[in-house]
Amino acid sequence: MIKSFIFSGVGLFVLLFILYKSITSFVIDQEVQKARLLAHTLVYTREYLAQEAPFVEIKNKKFHPFSLTPAYAVGQIAKIIEKNENIYVKQTSDRYRNPKNKPNIHELEAIEYFKIHPNAKEFFQIHQGHKDYIKYEHLFYAYPLKVKQSCLKCHGPKNEVPKPILQKLEKYYGDRAFGYKLGDIRGIISIKIPFNEITNKVDFLFLKLSFVLLFLYLLGIVIFMRINNLIFKDIKSINSYLQEKLSKNIYRPFKEPMNFYEFDIIKKEINNTVNSLKNYQKNLYKSLYYNELTGLPNRKKLMKVIQKGEYPIILFDIDSFKEINYFYGEEVADEIIKQVAKRLEDQRAFHIKIDEFAVLKYKKMDKDEIYEFTKRMLKKLEEPYEIGDYSIIIKFRAGIAYTHRTFMRALSALDATRFLNKDIAFCSEAERIRDSYQEHLIWLRKLKVAIENKKIVPFFQPIMNRDAKVCKYEALVRLIDENGEVISPYFFLDVAKKSRLYFEITKQVIEKSFEKFHDLDYEFSINLSTLDMESDVIKEFILEKLSNFRDPERVSFEIVESEDINNSQSAYEFIKELQKFGCKILIDDFGSGYANFDYLLSLGANGLKIDGSLIKNILEDENSQIIVRTIVNFAKEVNMQVIAEFVENEETFEYLKALGVDCFQGYYFSPPKDDL
Repeated sequence: MIKSFIFSGVGLFVLLFILYKSITSFVIDQEVQKARLLAHTLVYTREYLAQEAPFVEIKNKKFHPFSLTPAYAVGQIAKIIEKNENIYVKQTSDRYRNPKNKPNIHELEAIEYFKIHPNAKEFFQIHQGHKDYIKYEHLFYAYPLKVKQSCLKCHGPKNEVPKPILQKLEKYYGDRAFGYKLGDIRGIISIKIPFNEITNKVDFLFLKLSFVLLFLYLLGIVIFMRINNLIFKDIKSINSYLQEKLSKNIYRPFKEPMNFYEFDIIKKEINNTVNSLKNYQKNLYKSLYYNELTGLPNRKKLMKVIQKGEYPIILFDIDSFKEINYFYGEEVADEIIKQVAKRLEDQRAFHIKIDEFAVLKYKKMDKDEIYEFTKRMLKKLEEPYEIGDYSIIIKFRAGIAYTHRTFMRALSALDATRFLNKDIAFCSEAERIRDSYQEHLIWLRKLKVAIENKKIVPFFQPIMNRDAKVCKYEALVRLIDENGEVISPYFFLDVAKKSRLYFEITKQVIEKSFEKFHDLDYEFSINLSTLDMESDVIKEFILEKLSNFRDPERVSFEIVESEDINNSQSAYEFIKELQKFGCKILIDDFGSGYANFDYLLSLGANGLKIDGSLIKNILEDENSQIIVRTIVNFAKEVNMQVIAEFVENEETFEYLKALGVDCFQGYYFSPPKDDL
């Protein structure tokens, strides 16, 4: 308690100290603002007089001849302000004309400051009294007076000052304050506010607020003492109950009355906790081993059961349950799960995940029997689910662990149904998929090593014109493995597309192709997929390369014809970006199964490459001849270039030339090579 009073007293003292400093800072800021406002008023008055004085003639000789000049008139205003407001106001300069306006050392310091800092708007300090000029403590504020065009009439070079004005100036002020240039510091407006007024304001506010704080402090001590005693009384009661009852696992209600509402809430929470502990012990087992939604035993329960003996395990999984949840809503999806559980209630069923169930078969069954049983269960589970106004049909898949009866093998069998595109799969089938997955991992490792060592390279196959001369090259990706063997994309490209390595392959092919043709005059083409054109990283990479390439119109991009690109707005927009650089767009493998002429026109392609499957048998296959002839005729109508792939012999070359094909590519001319 004593420590609390000591700390609170120290805190009060610190608070008062901070308060005094804050009030002082606030009052000084107000006084600076007052000086700033006065300075601005005088400056605006000077500017007004500078504009109007040339148009006013002083005929009354009682007036000073410079009565309406900015310096003289504002000087008179400053005297009136100083007399009435007890504020020292003066215009002064280090090159003063009137000896009465001679600057003191602080004013000279301010003038020098503005000369060194020409962009400074103001200067202020707090000064102690000085025996020679201002003998009291004061706030000193200075505002710079810069030479403007109107000032040069009286302060410019003497040979540029009008002679009548020059004569008057020399008569009254002598040969001073000439030779200024536009923007020079002519002087300052000097304002000094007595600091005793600031101190009085600070002291008054501080005393007033100090009395309020002291009163609140004493009142707080009295209230604190009273509340503290009552709080300790309630805490003691609660502590006694916890030690005597709950620490000994005696779950009885806490009945002693509390003095404060907050402790009464704690008392109620303690009683709620006591009741919850009883219910928790009762429900713990159920919550650990049973699913809340369906009431079926869960995965933990299944694991405990299969530890006691080996039983055939069948896992049932709902196909595309996320889509059902999204389309129909969570309430309908939950109701479906409940109905699935109800259809399994006559089996030894377990609810594993939200859309996954398991069934254990205890009786002896051979492989055919369990397969037929699973088929019957699938048929039952796939009957329509009537929920409200919906009649929902759901597909299920099933994985069976029959020979080695573990949950993980059943799960592997369930995963195998996706790869095998089957409704039912045994764990033995999953093993074959695992072998395929291992091969997938081997290729992933090869890809990673090749990318890290820059062993993804383009091979170049020439594209010939009708005179069998090279008109461009196509860049085709290859992988050079650890043994230096050249690997076709057939073996690794699908694996790459299923990983994050695919885009690194694209980048290396693009980068090396641009480097290869940087100093050559040939055109070249690069293959792009929809994946590439929907990747912001790849798009930015390509646009950067084109921006730094001297002849971007020599670059063609071959787009694989597919429904994916037809539905991709992002790909369409990127193709338009490429065409702005002058790049050509070619449709690769046209006619390979998704031939869409409208798609060609909407894409604005410059040409197309007829798929090799139509070319390699064209001499014998009449259907291929009809299709190729149709494609060529269409392309000619819309002014598109036609390139034929898989030209393997002279007969095919001559036949295609006769059909009107423009360019040719194939092993008849050259296989893809690592150099031109």
